[in-house]
Amino acid sequence: MDNRPDSVGITEIPIQGFFVAPDNFLRLQRFEISEPLPTISEDESVIMYVTGGEGQITVNGVVFPLAAGSLAWLQSYHTYTIEPAFGQTLRFAACVYDYPLSSYLVILKQTNEISQAIIRAVPVIALDEKRSGIVLRLLEEFMLENDSHSRGSGIIKVAVLGQIITFFIAGCIKRVKRESDVPMPLAWDATLYIAAHYREDITARSVAEHFGCTSAELNRELRKISSLNFVQTLDRVRINIACGAMFFEDVSLSYLLSYSGFSTEAAFYRIFKKYKGMPPNEYRAARMRDGRGGPYRAMIGSREVMSVLDYIQHNYSSPITQKSIAAELYISESLINERFQSMFGMSCREIIMLSRVRHAEPLLLNTDLPLLDIAIRVGFNSTKVFARAFRRVNGVSPSEYRANAKGGRDGEKEKE
Repeated sequence: MDNRPDSVGITEIPIQGFFVAPDNFLRLQRFEISEPLPTISEDESVIMYVTGGEGQITVNGVVFPLAAGSLAWLQSYHTYTIEPAFGQTLRFAACVYDYPLSSYLVILKQTNEISQAIIRAVPVIALDEKRSGIVLRLLEEFMLENDSHSRGSGIIKVAVLGQIITFFIAGCIKRVKRESDVPMPLAWDATLYIAAHYREDITARSVAEHFGCTSAELNRELRKISSLNFVQTLDRVRINIACGAMFFEDVSLSYLLSYSGFSTEAAFYRIFKKYKGMPPNEYRAARMRDGRGGPYRAMIGSREVMSVLDYIQHNYSSPITQKSIAAELYISESLINERFQSMFGMSCREIIMLSRVRHAEPLLLNTDLPLLDIAIRVGFNSTKVFARAFRRVNGVSPSEYRANAKGGRDGEKEKE
């Protein structure tokens, strides 16, 4: 511990619900603060983007500077405070990320490099001017759907956040290699170790031995940054993992227990009720219930639908169709059609088209590529088909969309 820097301790018990509330789920919130915020520790993931001013955020006892263009991805194992620089107003946007959806994608397809990069890298990055411009335009697109609670809007919002997180993850992978030798406080490393090994039979003693300290030292350092000791930190991580997976219709209890690291059903129910105030089945029903379908009303709870959406997201530039997707994933076309129509009011073909148009938009705004090249890159076979689909989604042609963003006309025409 001698070579480690000290953690910045918290001075008050962390609160929950500052960013996370039923009406804030998948909704962009804007803040202007001239005084420090209280210490926060949410059960959900929060994406934060600074639009103006300067300040700092202290995460798990480590201070990171904030300025226009700072992008943060705050997880449920983070405890943090946000404060503006003296005499300044710090402006930022925040959105509660769809933890159940992101958890499901981890269940669906684990990538060790990505998961390790997210866990090990610092939670705040500074975007360059180009990427900051892209993020601002993505947030503007998000705002167009901000007050909608439909599943169709939900998938658009998740897609926008997914593109923002792509920037973050790419930065994480680069920085992990560059910053792996930078010493961090014990509590920082221990918290990340717990988050990465929650499924294993870890104890305060085994983790303390891993870091060359005593159990008492480990518990003292953890309480210093979060008010929680080792057992409480581990239980909280496991419960939040379970909460993220329980909303999907085909996740069994036995899988949920294994996935979240609990060894017995009795332990799972007891600890879940302790942290959430009710049994898992009541918690799920309560979170799904209100006049508009609950805070998770925009969430997709079908493994088949998520599999198709994931496949489209990774293969939109290829000549895919509902038939080819059904054959590749061993799902019937009728089931795909039924689920998509009931959830989104759109066909699989329309979802593919929408995905291609969304991926074309940043290419139009941030490159000078000819329309034909963009069309081919995102999966359209001609500028005519591209223009027709683009106008259907955005109400203007690709050329008009590009010209409007540049404040004039670029002169390029497409056949419509």
